[in-house]
Amino acid sequence: MSEAPLPQQVPLPAFIKRGDNQYRWSLGITVVILLVQVAFFAAVAAYNLSLIDWGGDPAVVLASPDTAIIFEQAIVLLPFAGLGLICVFACLLRPQLGWHMAMLVQSGILLISLQVYLSDRNNILTRRPLLYLYMLGAILIIVFMNSPEGRLLLGQRRRKRER
Repeated sequence: MSEAPLPQQVPLPAFIKRGDNQYRWSLGITVVILLVQVAFFAAVAAYNLSLIDWGGDPAVVLASPDTAIIFEQAIVLLPFAGLGLICVFACLLRPQLGWHMAMLVQSGILLISLQVYLSDRNNILTRRPLLYLYMLGAILIIVFMNSPEGRLLLGQRRRKRER
């Protein structure tokens, strides 16, 4: 059984010239959707941290059970935001490596979200509607990155020919 050719290997009619625009658009879309996800995680974490009244000693403030839950909900998101930012830089510097890293991060987000969904019945680590948004975002990013347009990052960037 033969495998389907990569989008870069599909022969085009003679009047269509394959350019670098497809690659640039794919890279741009990937970077933008990852940045949107990072911004969303950072915004939810910042909002949760803003709910805490930091007027007293931090040890006393975090000793309250309600405050500790809000703090945990904020801190859980920061590693995902950091990993997403690393994926953005990797996509810009080395797109193939960035694609693989982004897929691993999105898979990790889905894995941890599913574990939280199944085990966190008291909504200690996150609120359910936000958890659904985290999972939906990761699923949509995975679907895009596995589409032919998203997989263009796995191919080589076409260099302009010197005449």
